[in-house]
Amino acid sequence: MSEIEFTQFLRPDGRTRPARIERPAKITTLATAILAAGGRFEIEELREGTVSMTVEHPDYEDEQGPVAIELCENGPAVLDAVDKLIRDAHGLLCVNASAS
Repeated sequence: MSEIEFTQFLRPDGRTRPARIERPAKITTLATAILAAGGRFEIEELREGTVSMTVEHPDYEDEQGPVAIELCENGPAVLDAVDKLIRDAHGLLCVNASAS
């Protein structure tokens, strides 16, 4: 297991702090490739207890929004959502980009 670092946005004022989520090596390997491609990971808990996780990238910000986004209830579901977020973003930033 290894850690993936997210920038966590805190309520009520949006200040940030690092948040680390431990995931299996195959997921952190994909996350490392996303970081190398210029991506970054962000996370925040919304008011109703929903967690929003995104992969951001400068090439996507102006027109398309985040590269990938996952929403889930805060709790055990966060770990599966992180894995899906990482796999989706890796497919868009690393796999599809290299096929172009």
